[in-house]
Amino acid sequence: MKIRLKEKTWVSVFTLLGSLTAYYYSKAHTRETVPYVMTGGFIGAWVGEFFAKTFEAKQNKDNNKANEQDTQNKNK
Repeated sequence: MKIRLKEKTWVSVFTLLGSLTAYYYSKAHTRETVPYVMTGGFIGAWVGEFFAKTFEAKQNKDNNKANEQDTQNKNK
């Protein structure tokens, strides 16, 4: 079973992970949490965008390659 996540889902997951990581860091070092959580969420969203674009490009490349092979098989 292969789970396909959309771009929004990837961005949301990484934003959540970034925010939670920053929250944990700020609590562990007894610092104020709000600036860290905001910064962690921003960085997480940026990373999520990067991964979503990377995965999307890979999927498009794989789909194009499969379509070309199908076309070649039909022509034979």
